[in-house]
Amino acid sequence: MPKYYVHDGAEKTILEADSPLQACFRSIRYRFTGIPVNGFYKVSEQGFENHEDDTIFSSDEVIQAFVDMMEKSQTKPKPTKKIRRKKRKKDEDGD
Repeated sequence: MPKYYVHDGAEKTILEADSPLQACFRSIRYRFTGIPVNGFYKVSEQGFENHEDDTIFSSDEVIQAFVDMMEKSQTKPKPTKKIRRKKRKKDEDGD
């Protein structure tokens, strides 16, 4: 998993994630104390300085992506367990 440097204008963190968006989600959930209103998230694989290939998300984008993800996870059908039925044993009379 790549290491990402995430900065929201007030807080900074470094963590591993599968994508820049997942890095934002993990930062919000595990490291940051709040979500900036009308703010941004700058995500980089190179450090906290500015780089040409940094990814910048508005806080609105991140919140909407999180809501969409939660809605999808709630609509997925849950796997059902197979129920094994025991075969009935015949009683001594053969019933």
